[in-house]
This record gives sequence, C-alpha cells and structure tokens, in this order.
Amino acid sequence: MIIDHPWYVVLLCLTAGAAYAAALYAFGRRPFARWLAWLLSALRFTAVSAIAFLLLAPVSRQTVHERQKPHVVVAVDRSLSVTGGADSTVSLAALCADLQANCQLTIDTFGNSSYTDIGEAMVRHRYDDVAAMVLATDGISNRGSNPASVAEGLPFPVYTVALGDTTRHRDAALTELRCNRIAMLGSDFPIEATVTAAGLKGKTTRLTVTDGDGRTLTGKDVTYDDNTYTATIAATLHASKPGLQRFTATLGAVDGEHTAANNAVTFYVDVIDTRRRVAIYANAPHPDIAALKRSIEGNPNYEATVIYANDAKKPDTSFSLAVLHNLPSATHTDIGFAAGLPQIYVIGMQTDLPRFNALHSGLEINARVKRANEVTALHQPAFSLFSLDEGTVSAIEAMPPLDAPFGESRTSEGLQMLLSARLGTIDTRQPLVAAYAAGGQRRAFVWGEGLWRWRLADWQANKTHEHFDQLVAQLVSFTAMQHRGNRLQVEAARSYAEGETPVVRAQLYNENYELTTTPEVSLHLTGDSLEADYTFARDGQSYRLALPDLKGGLYRYRATADGLTAEGAFAVEALNLEQRSIVADHTLLRTVSATTGAEMYSPDQLAALSERLSALKPTIYTHTRYAELLRLPWVLALIILLLGAEWVLRKYHGEL
Repeated sequence: MIIDHPWYVVLLCLTAGAAYAAALYAFGRRPFARWLAWLLSALRFTAVSAIAFLLLAPVSRQTVHERQKPHVVVAVDRSLSVTGGADSTVSLAALCADLQANCQLTIDTFGNSSYTDIGEAMVRHRYDDVAAMVLATDGISNRGSNPASVAEGLPFPVYTVALGDTTRHRDAALTELRCNRIAMLGSDFPIEATVTAAGLKGKTTRLTVTDGDGRTLTGKDVTYDDNTYTATIAATLHASKPGLQRFTATLGAVDGEHTAANNAVTFYVDVIDTRRRVAIYANAPHPDIAALKRSIEGNPNYEATVIYANDAKKPDTSFSLAVLHNLPSATHTDIGFAAGLPQIYVIGMQTDLPRFNALHSGLEINARVKRANEVTALHQPAFSLFSLDEGTVSAIEAMPPLDAPFGESRTSEGLQMLLSARLGTIDTRQPLVAAYAAGGQRRAFVWGEGLWRWRLADWQANKTHEHFDQLVAQLVSFTAMQHRGNRLQVEAARSYAEGETPVVRAQLYNENYELTTTPEVSLHLTGDSLEADYTFARDGQSYRLALPDLKGGLYRYRATADGLTAEGAFAVEALNLEQRSIVADHTLLRTVSATTGAEMYSPDQLAALSERLSALKPTIYTHTRYAELLRLPWVLALIILLLGAEWVLRKYHGEL
C-alpha cells in the first residue's frame, strides 16, 4: 500500500478514531455495559480511522497474472502463380479451424496477379507478438527483399506450406528487359533482353521490338542451342519522337511451349528534347559535392557542373537551377551569381547563418552557439508538394545522421517539411529537408551536411543508389520547375506500376501569382481503352487526385481550371512478373523455415502441422496494477458494515 504522506499522518488517523470513540462512549451521557461499551468503541474507532485514512488517498499495489493464447499468423499467397496452378484448391480452412481452439489466429494474404513479395509478407509482423507464422506459398518471390535474408531477422519460427509445381516445363520467356527510362530526342539508346528457355533445344525463333503504333523497329533471330538456355540479347533503338513512348519486345512462340504469356514485355521511354543544366556552387571541396553531382546526372535529363565560389563571377542564364552548398559563407558572402535561378540550399557548418537569413528565402535559422547536432530523418506525411515511394521513405529514415548546425527555425508560409530532424528518438519538429513554393518561387532546403553518407549507406544496405537518387531527383525536379508563366501546374510520375494508385497533384496561381484553391480543377484522361473525367480534391494550398486502378498502358491527360490548361502523359506498367516464372521454389521455403528454426510441410501434411502448432504454450504476462482504495467497492462495504453493526447494537439495547 502506498500513501503520499509521512508515516506519522497515519497515527493522526488512528488518534482521530480513538478520540471520536472515547468522546462517544467513554464520556457519553448514557452508560453501557462494560463489554458493550468496548465493542461499540472498537466499531466506531475502526470506522472513523478507516474514513480518515481513506482521505489520504492511499493506493494499493497488486500483481496480476494474465494468460494469453499463442498468436499464430497464417499468411496465404494469392498471387497468380499459386491461384492459377494445381494447388489453387488447397484449403487451409481445416488447419485454421484447429488452430482457433488453442491459438489467437490472424489470417493474412499477400501477392496479386502482377507480383509476389514474400519478404514483405513476413516482415510486416516482425514487431507483433507472434508465436509462429504459417507461410503458404510456392516460393516464387519476384519483388522486394530476399525472403531468406528477411528470415534471419525474424523473432518467430516460420512454418512453410509448399504449394505450386516444381516441374520445369518446356517453355521460353523474356525474363528481364533493361533500358534507360529517359532518352534524348534524336539519339540512339540501347536495350538488353534476357531470354531463357527449357527443353527447347534446336528450336529457332525471333525477338522483335515494336513501337506504340505496332511498327517493327528491330529484330534478331534466336536459336535455343541447349535445353537449358539463357542469353542476353542487345539491340539499339532510335528516339525519333518526343514524349513518353511505348515499346514492346516480343519473343516468337515455338511449338511445344507451355505458355506464351511470358513472351512479351512492354516498356516505356521518356524521349525529351531539352537538357537542363544544374550549377552546384560550393564554398569549398566536400564529399557531398560528388554525391550530388552523380545523383543529378543519374537522370539524363540533367547535366551538373561544379563551380567553386572563388570561380563564380556573374549569373549564368544557361543554368536552370543552382545548388548552393555551404553558401553564403563567411568567406563568400555574396551569392549574386545564383540570382534569378531556382535554388536548393545545403546548409552546413560553413554556412553564414545571419547572411542566409537575410536572403528571406522562406527559412531562417537563429543560432546562439556554433555547434552541430547529429540528426536523422523522420518523414512528414503532411508534405504535399511531391511524393516519395514507401521504400525510399523507409530507406532514408534508416540512413546515418547528418551534421546540422544548431539553431531554431522560423519558416514562412508556403514552406513544407518533407523530413524533420530527429535527435536520438526525439522529433525536434525542425526541418531537415523542406521545400518552399509561394508566389511562383520554388526553393528547397537541406539543413545538414553529410549527404555523401546517405548515398553510401543506400548502396551498403540496398545495393543501389535508387533511394537517395530519388530524393535528390524529386528536389531537383520540383525546384527546377519553378513557375514561368503557366499558372496551372500539374505534376504526375512518368510511370506507375500496375496495382499502384496513380496520384496526380496540381497547383493553381491567381493573377498575382499567389496559390489559390478557389476554382475547381478537372482532368480529362484518355488511354488505350479508357476516356474519363475526374475532379481534383483540395489538399491544403494545392490539389490532389487519386486515380482508380488502371490497366497497363499509356495515358494522356489534360487538366483545366479557370480557363487554363496543362497537358502531360504517364505510363502504367504491367509488370507481369508472375507470368515470367511459374516453377515453384521449395528450396527457398526450406531455407526460410530452417533459418527460423521451423520446418517445411507439404499440403498433405497439414494435420501434422496443426498438431505441431497446437503444442505451442500460452504466454503468461505479469504486471503490477495500482488502484485507489477509495474506489474499491469492498472498502465502502466494510465501512457501511461497521457503522451498521454499531447502529444495530445500539438500537437493540435501547439507545436509538
């Protein structure tokens, strides 16, 4: 029992009870028999002392034991390679019914007609209180992380149910097609197609590439010289028309193939007729400079030039964007060479913060001391100026800290935080990466240096620079598209995966070049077999439109608002990953189970799996609970019983 008062206060409660009983029975007007007086005094003493003690708000501490059934997750693969195969009729209903008697059951599904991500299906329950997982799949994972690597970090066993057919059929397929997604108008660009075949030795076919109008652009003969055939076939295409162009690579079917559904791949290339130049102005050499340059030039639409402040003289109108690293600084206070250009500021320890604040760029940093904080990134979902995919957000939040100058921020209307600075586990609510859009002006800010670590960490963790490059590309694309006359701006990704929700954003400026959301913005969308009209929803100071699921193809849009128009195009890519490989991978399932300390079962062994899982022991949780004595019903009942007993005795002996 716990009270928030000194121990001697309890003595005062007892003294009050004793004084009350003595005044009533020791010095009362009516004498009682000796035994009765003592009994009545004891009842009154106990009741009054208890009431006085309860006024101190004592708290009782109780240890509670709770028994919880083991939590079992049953994850079922509903991808095309499973639902379209012989095991599509395998039912886990009996297994689930058996488990419900002794377990807390969660049934989960994953996979679709386009792809399967087994790793994501397992990792989504990593932080749940799971005793075991049942993973029913064919082992074909064609998207996301390697399931065997994911299994190494799971805290629970994964019992796999091996579905699908491991028989290798006589079949040929285009398993992969690689090309640059952007090409310059009038240039030639290469493509590489990986062709695989099994059991077709001696057969001959032809690989052709056609454009969106069905015209054949190139073709190459293919001879399967082995029953296990794999080859990479290269070709060169010419970018003859600007805009988003559709191409289809087709491998001719031969007699005896199991299916021809995996013999064609459609891909899209954005042919552009302009190349924007980006100036990276630097106060001094720094590893960030090389990281930014490589990321920017990863997009063929941009060319980056590094210029040190010592060599910068006057504004160069051939540039479309200026990246200012540690500028203005104490040694280079004048950044007039970047005047008139959209700007991205990388604010580091060499940045002269008072001179930076004097630019009135939309962000001001007030610092009393000159020191750096090591901060990591935390995504802010309310950001609406552009978007990053979920994989990029997760990768950036896991990246090492940046060195950010210490200070407090003051932001202007129009600035939005994409990433806030996290100091340890605390969200400081200070912008780490932010963007500003107001009055036709666009700027972006990175409050911290050490971006080179992010690019390196992206490669170490994911074997790609894709996530870091996407962040830089979005900042550059957003800023370089600074408003230049068209008051209706529409932004859409150049391509979306089939099954992904296409999101289109729009910004509308009034005649004073101020953001407005008063007029209605509509969008007319046309595709191969679609023509529809949609209306944007207002989202803060901009507009947002989430389109319904679209089939693979090329789509063109025309947005209108208040007499203004904006046009563009995007592609929805039909991945068809499920059709490229239909051979079950039970070796992977066996590896996943062995890694997590479990076993693999076939569909006819579900009874044995049920028996194994039924042996899981429940979890007993022990925790301490605190309750005020004043709120316990039995305490009130005890006091009423004491006073009631006293009243009955006095009435029985004629006092009342």
